[in-house]
Formats: sequence, C-alpha cells, structure tokens
Amino acid sequence: MQSPSQDARTEANSELREWGLADVIVLAVMAIFLFVVVFWAALAEPPLSGTNVVTVLSYLFVILANLSLGALASGAVIELRHPAWSRFRDVDHVFTYVALGALVLVDVGSAWWLFSSDPGGRTRWLFLAVALVCIAAGALWAWPAMLSPHRDRRSSRALWPQHADDAKPDDPWPLFTPLSALVGAALGVVVAAAYLGISAWHENADVPAAHPMPASLTGIHGSYVAVGDSYSAGEGLPTFAPGTATTQCDRSVSFAYPDLLARLLRADGYQASFSFTACSGALVRDVVNPTHRPGGLVPPQVTGQVQPSVGLVTLTIGGNNAIFSKIVLACLTSGNCLEQDFPPPGVNEATATQVRPGELLTQWGPATIEEIGNEDAALFATLRRDFPNARIVLIGYPYLFPSQSAPGFPFFPPMCASILNRLSARERAGIRTLQDEFNNRTYEEAAVSGIEFVSPVAIWDGHEPCGASGQYTNSVKPYLNFPNPINGGSFHPNAAGQQTLAALVACYLDQYPEPPDPFAPGAPRIRILPPQLVSPAQLHMLPPPGLTSVPGSRSIPGC
Repeated sequence: MQSPSQDARTEANSELREWGLADVIVLAVMAIFLFVVVFWAALAEPPLSGTNVVTVLSYLFVILANLSLGALASGAVIELRHPAWSRFRDVDHVFTYVALGALVLVDVGSAWWLFSSDPGGRTRWLFLAVALVCIAAGALWAWPAMLSPHRDRRSSRALWPQHADDAKPDDPWPLFTPLSALVGAALGVVVAAAYLGISAWHENADVPAAHPMPASLTGIHGSYVAVGDSYSAGEGLPTFAPGTATTQCDRSVSFAYPDLLARLLRADGYQASFSFTACSGALVRDVVNPTHRPGGLVPPQVTGQVQPSVGLVTLTIGGNNAIFSKIVLACLTSGNCLEQDFPPPGVNEATATQVRPGELLTQWGPATIEEIGNEDAALFATLRRDFPNARIVLIGYPYLFPSQSAPGFPFFPPMCASILNRLSARERAGIRTLQDEFNNRTYEEAAVSGIEFVSPVAIWDGHEPCGASGQYTNSVKPYLNFPNPINGGSFHPNAAGQQTLAALVACYLDQYPEPPDPFAPGAPRIRILPPQLVSPAQLHMLPPPGLTSVPGSRSIPGC
C-alpha cells in the first residue's frame, strides 16, 4: 500500500504527458519531411530522380519503418506489463497503437507483395532480412528497462521512457526526442506509401466506360478462331480458363475481346464453333509451333491443317518479340532509354538475340521491327493458307504512353505522375514513334499476305495508360490487389479496354462487309516489301482503318 506522499507523486505524474509540445513538433516535422522525400522520389524529381538514389532510399525507409515497429511493439509490451513506468495515458496509448498498427499493415502488405509476385526475386529475401534485423534492433533498443532487476533502476540506454516511483513531475526522458523523430519518420514513410498505393488502386479501378458495341455482328459465316498474345488472351482479367494459369497463358474466360465477339456473334444466331487459343507471352512463332513453358507444353494455337469452314480469325501478335515490357521497364528506370543500348542485359527473348545491339530509337528498335516483319510474313502466309475462306483480322497495338499528360500533372494523380515524370516528353514521343513503325510494318506485311489490319489509335485516343480520358490500358496495377498483387495486368487492356477491342473489330467488320483494298486506286500491288522500314504512303497504301476515326462511327449504330 502506497504512502500519502507516494500517492501525491503518482497523481502528479499521472497529470503529465510524455509528449510535450517540442516532441510533437519533432514528430510532425519528421513525418512531413519523410512524406515529402518519399513522394519526391516517387515523382523522380531531382535530386532524387536516379534509380540508385531510389534504391538507397527504399532501404532507408525499410530501416526506419521497422526500427519504429520494433520499438513500438516493445514499448506496447512494457506499457501493458508496467503501466506506472511511464506517464503515457489514454491519448498517448491510442496514438501508439494506431502507429504500431499502421506499420504492421504496411510491413505485412509489402512482404505479401514481394513473396507472392515474380518481381520480388532476391529482393524479397533481402527485404525480409533487413526488416527482421531492424525490428529486433528497435525492440532491443526499447527493452533494456525490462532487464533491470528493480523497477526503480532505470536504463539510460532504453529508447522507451521509464520513470522510477519517486520521479519528479518535471523529470523528462532524455531519449524521448529520438523516439519521437523515429516514429514521425516512419509514419511519414507509411502515409506516403499508402497514398501512392491507394492512388495506384484508384487509377486502375476508376475505369471509364468502354466504347459501345453494335447490337450484333453480321456477315460472318463459319467458325471463329482467336489466336495471339496477351492482348488477345485477356492477361490480368481472371477468371482464367482451366490449365492456362499453370502455363501462364492466362486466357480470360469472361473479359477478353474474343469471348465478347463470340457472344455478339451468338446474339445474331451464330451457331458455329468458337476456338480460343491465344496465349499470354506468345511470340510470333508460337502461333504455329509448340512452346515449352515451366507449367508444361503449350501446343500450337492453330492445327496446321487447312480449315475452309472457318469464317473469322482475329489476333494480336509481335509485342513479345519486340520485348515491349522490357522497353517500358528500361525507360522507367533509366535516365534516357532512347539512347540506351538494347536489348537490356539478361534479355534472351527470340528476336532480341537475333538483332545486333544498338541504340533503342535509331538502331536496335528499327532493326528489330524489320526482323519481326520477316517472321510476320511467314506466319501470315501460313494463316492465309490454313484459313482460305476466313476474314483474318489483325489488330495493332495501342500506344503505351499518352501524347499529353493527365490533368493535374505533375503531382496528381500521384501514381501516374510518378510514371510519367520518369519519362520525358521526348522519350514518350520516341516510344510512340517506335510503335508507329511497328504497327506500320505489321500493316504492310498483312496487306502483302492478304490479311486485314485495323488500328486501335483513334478508338484509344486519350485512353492510354495515364491518359486524360481514363485508362483502357492499365498503368501500374495496384500492389495490394490481393491475393495476386502483380498479376500481369500492368500495361495491358483492362475490362473496358477488352470491350473496346471487341467494339473495334465488330465495327470494322460491320463497316467493311468485304475486306477493304489497302492500296490506293490505280497503285501497284506490292508483293515483296523492302528490307528497310518505309511508311505505308511510300508503298502507295491507304492509312489503315481505325487510324484516324473509329470504323463505322458515322453510319453504324453503336459504333
């Protein structure tokens, strides 16, 4: 039982708060400072624009967050076991536990992302090691008081404040300011990371309305065969067809444009069969050849037999040969990707190893497009032979970056601002130029082989990743998209984009009941393309349908 004097001292101590005005200011300043640092680094603003700087900052943030997590966790145990040791009271405890909960959530979310997605790599283990060491260090820093044999023997090394029973009312804890600074810094990191993560989720969840589709699709007689790569398979839009996730073909059964087209055909009484064999990651050669993958053997997408009963074939192809994903990654992480030598180190995709390394914009990119054109020619000749009576419609690729920045740039929306700030206007224009050259060559090879080509440029205008009119193509998929944070949907059409691809094909077929002539009236028909890149106009070809206006937009209801 305490004496009256002890009761008075305890009451005096209970009226005080460990967090004085100075420590609150320190905590707030550190939180604001670290929030700005994280956000500035995410926006790639100088002097925090370099990749190496961001890497160092990332580990610094991991250290700060986990030191604070360990200290708060240790402190929470101390407070629960010995509440008289500090002058923390209700409001202080609420703040402490809220801060601890926020740090735990971010730590668990980051670990889940790293350990459940391919991009984690070796980083996941380094993250885990650094995080565990820092949690232990923070806990031990706050813990020495618990090791003291007597409650009135305080440890001057402990980060967590302790007070002897006979402590004076004005007895401050000398290490409380470092604790306040540490917690403030960690919370600044957490809030900034959460803000960017929520932004990524919102930007990809806030999908605009897809382009409308006509009520039905007429003029197609016979079976429908859908082949191609991830843009045709519906990458990132589960549920996937049985077995296709194992082989990473990721063929969507609900949202991919071939499935939507098949439904549209059935609405017009279409009774013929529908074959959907597109596979994410497919190279040009994989359409007609088997592919060995970690999940098993993927058979050819077409049988190799002549099928006169097929009335429609659709496809997107060539983007994986051009290693679009590697180009985007290199441009997001390098200072100036257009002058960077390609292919990047470690890339062994088929076409990347067949072309002599050189600058992306002027050497490797154009040479790679020429090589892909040669492979396209062989594929298109095979398809034309195997499907002699079919409308074979090849869809070009939409731009990966907008020509104009989103409203509110460069600070809002923050994740798109982060992406676009890492690419100068010149880099974005250079990548769009390469895509124009790629689509042009594909169009030319298709025309020579009797394959139809439709461009998505007009229907996609303003709907590119981070486009001002809302995204038909995802930018960066949200990291906390559980249970599969990174599911391959980054820089792939979302559900609205897939419907828009379906609308593009449907409106094109409705406007052109017969394949349009790609050559200008009276112009000679080109049978063999020159090896170097030339524009369609130089070959006396008309601009491809869909380049300047949406097919059927002025005459067909729904288009």
